[in-house]
Amino acid sequence: MKTFILRDIHTKNNLERNIGTILVTGGGGYIGSNIVLKLVQQGYKVVVVDNFSNSNSTVIRNLQEKYKNNIKIYNFDLLDTEKLEKVLVNENIFSVLHLAGKKYVPESFNKEEEYYLNNVVLTQKLLDSMEKCKIKNLVFSSSITVYGKPSCETVKETEPLSPLSPYASQKAECEKLVQEWQSRTKSSAVILRLSNPIGANVDYLLGDNPKTTQYKGILPYLLDKAKNNSSIVLNGGDHPTKDGTTIRDYIHVEDVASAFIKASALQNGEFNVFNIGSGGEGYSVLDILNQVEKSLNKKLDYSFGPKREGDVSVFISDNSNAKKRLNLNITKKLSDMVDSQVTFEENLNKNNNETEPIL
Repeated sequence: MKTFILRDIHTKNNLERNIGTILVTGGGGYIGSNIVLKLVQQGYKVVVVDNFSNSNSTVIRNLQEKYKNNIKIYNFDLLDTEKLEKVLVNENIFSVLHLAGKKYVPESFNKEEEYYLNNVVLTQKLLDSMEKCKIKNLVFSSSITVYGKPSCETVKETEPLSPLSPYASQKAECEKLVQEWQSRTKSSAVILRLSNPIGANVDYLLGDNPKTTQYKGILPYLLDKAKNNSSIVLNGGDHPTKDGTTIRDYIHVEDVASAFIKASALQNGEFNVFNIGSGGEGYSVLDILNQVEKSLNKKLDYSFGPKREGDVSVFISDNSNAKKRLNLNITKKLSDMVDSQVTFEENLNKNNNETEPIL
């Protein structure tokens, strides 16, 4: 078992601790694969459990080929507690970063039972198995969607939760399960409420692959329209914002991955919640569209459709708590986010849609 030097965030002292392996559930996914890469680059041993229902196993297996001795991959469903507990014990798991589950808000309305099973029930089974195997460190991937329609434009962690979708409601329910587990076991539990991760790691082609789902985020959507020379219809152009389009808190996926690793070091036997976003003034839809035009050196044909019912004009997470206590460092600008996704998708096409890394 390897000895690592971890930074104690409260005392600012270096503490030498013997730790085992880190388990990343959903480690084959968009965010998970970026976390796995950063972990192994920092010398950690990582176990990935993923059923690859939302991702391409080629991505994580390419990383495994590069870091042969530091990554193990298990392909099974976390609902299989017998297999899970064998991994927890046999792989000397010390800490769990939990990202597995269903994640598309629109789809959650049509597949609510499936989402509940793969989000809430799955999380409860994971917590029960961790308790049984005496594993007491957890970072849970939540979402700012748990706030619903907040009372202010910049949202603190103390904002009441008012989820508006099955997906968001399930994330809120999972947070409650984690808090109950922490209180009962006196473990360390960190909830990260993620804003809107975009961008890619271009060196290893770890990005948001638009071919893996019918639900596209704003950036893959715009790039797809640009590639096909299709007209773009934006939802509403008369919001009370600087350019009439909605403003959101986008953050580069590599900054999100760094936040998870820093959160995993917060081993204080407490329950903590942090917003993870770029903060500041956020970016509008037209900000992203204009940056796509710059990155592609191409004008896009767009028009405005009606607003989506209930759409919040400005929704930005206050990340000051994470900056102070996790030393969250936002390293990427909007241009970095867009340029990296452009490069990622260009290389996907060059490689015949296979996600081969650039090593």
